Amino acid sequence: MAHYRVQFKDGSSQTLRAMRVRTDAHSLYLEERAAGDWREVFSNPLEEVERIQRRFTENNGTWTWHQERLPAPVGGTRSQ
Repeated sequence: MAHYRVQFKDGSSQTLRAMRVRTDAHSLYLEERAAGDWREVFSNPLEEVERIQRRFTENNGTWTWHQERLPAPVGGTRSQ
């Protein structure tokens, strides 16, 4: 399961584990798979999110954080 760091516009951040990231018109969701269904691990209004990063482990064991693009909402495109 991937590690994600959500950085908020107020300067705070939260690190979570999830299998996928999705959005709708108003919110960001991090989800995991449980018993064949997707279960929400975290949700937050998009207007409060500055960016989201995914953690990768390098061959030498160090971590690197890469910025992820927010996915387009299901059924449409995200406007900025």
